[in-house]
Amino acid sequence: MVGAFFLALALLTSCKKQSRETADWILPAQEEETVHYEEPLTTVSEKKARTPSGDEVRFLSYNLKNYLTMRRGKQYLPKPAEEVSAVIELIAQEKPDILGLCEIGTEDDLRELQRLLKNKGIDLPHSEHTGGRDQTRHLAILSRYPIIQTDSQRNLSYEMTGERWVISRGILDATIEIVAGNQIRFLGVHLKSKREIKEADQELIRQNEARLLRLHMDEILEKEPNTRLLAYGDFNDTIGSRTLSISRGRRNSKKHMADFYFKDSRGELWTHFWDYQDTYARLDYVLFSPNLRSHLVGKKSYIVDHDLWNKASDHRALMLVLTP
Repeated sequence: MVGAFFLALALLTSCKKQSRETADWILPAQEEETVHYEEPLTTVSEKKARTPSGDEVRFLSYNLKNYLTMRRGKQYLPKPAEEVSAVIELIAQEKPDILGLCEIGTEDDLRELQRLLKNKGIDLPHSEHTGGRDQTRHLAILSRYPIIQTDSQRNLSYEMTGERWVISRGILDATIEIVAGNQIRFLGVHLKSKREIKEADQELIRQNEARLLRLHMDEILEKEPNTRLLAYGDFNDTIGSRTLSISRGRRNSKKHMADFYFKDSRGELWTHFWDYQDTYARLDYVLFSPNLRSHLVGKKSYIVDHDLWNKASDHRALMLVLTP
């Protein structure tokens, strides 16, 4: 109990300089909203056979698991070829119109991914690539529709443990025009992992990063209340966590971001397997503003349970289908 008290006290202290009081954006988990869709689930084989409709937009959110050069064993190497092949096959099968990515490396890595997907018939020529303090893992979005505006946030910061901390991977911010005059603004995030570090509490870091996301969303929706806003990515926390409470905001607020409730073909909800802890959890989310609700096609949205998912990544991708 004492530990929990001091954790809460530290978070409140780090937030007091913001324009909003803590009570405006933190709420108990039971007050939140998850949008449930109870349409019959399709099987994996049925999904494979499905052809995308021309009047629908297919958005795929995916943590690629280190599509980058990093230390692997004793050497610095790119993502293994067999893992890259599995990633490309999985994405190509899903036929996304828009692809939101976590854990991409450099812009050269992103261009390679574009090229490999184009070779498979998935042409996503428009892109945004961004990051934060982490110089290795970045965020990106690819689209077959034009990206007409970007406002990605690389240097947002907060105070914690008496120091100034910069958000690890930034916030990707890209407005995509689906048809003339019809836009969706996409915000991509990859919050602090659950791995412990010596410098600070990993949970508190994640909550502060979620607060920066919430403040950015509030600013957008205050300036343009009719913005069709969609926030996605690897939040690295579970549905009842304070991280998700902060991110979604107060339920009775016009700026509340509801959580889309994805299932796989077996009705399961997990999106990540952590081999170190031998745990399955739902860590990947898509949040949406109120005026996007009527555009969601629940019965065609799902967690991608491709047979090769664990060869491609430790995460499973989320497919969200929308009408323009």
